[in-house]
Amino acid sequence: APPPATGSAVAAPAITESATAQTTAATTAEAETTAAPAFDPTGAYFPMAELPPEFRELEHLALATIDENAVAAPLNGFLRPKARSAADYVLVEPSLSGKALTFTTTTVKGVHYTFTGAFPRLGNFPETPPAYEDVALSGTLTKLRDGQPIASTPVNFRYEAGG
Repeated sequence: APPPATGSAVAAPAITESATAQTTAATTAEAETTAAPAFDPTGAYFPMAELPPEFRELEHLALATIDENAVAAPLNGFLRPKARSAADYVLVEPSLSGKALTFTTTTVKGVHYTFTGAFPRLGNFPETPPAYEDVALSGTLTKLRDGQPIASTPVNFRYEAGG
């Protein structure tokens, strides 16, 4: 019997190696997705201590990864004043990079806020919330009037589902 053609002996392992590499890449990507679920900070964040007088009008920060119709959306939210008649300070293009969160708010009656901070841990907060007594988000909140900084304070927030 004649020996098998060299080309077919080489072609079969090459296809097998390529298919194996693709399967391995897909399995690795799937494992990474499973191992690191998407970070979902959706919820309400309340200051853990009384804020300085310049910030006492604020009740909480709300963050969401859904829109008003409960459809997945880019990170959004607002700073809610204690006075129910007061307008919310809506977050303008909040930025979440790893654990770091930064945002600026809309201006209400000449006042707006900026925040630079970080989450000590990531996770799906609506499903596995941080403990009530744990710091869920910490950073620096700055109050600006007519574009000029008038006060800045460190702040630690605790987490509550909803918002």
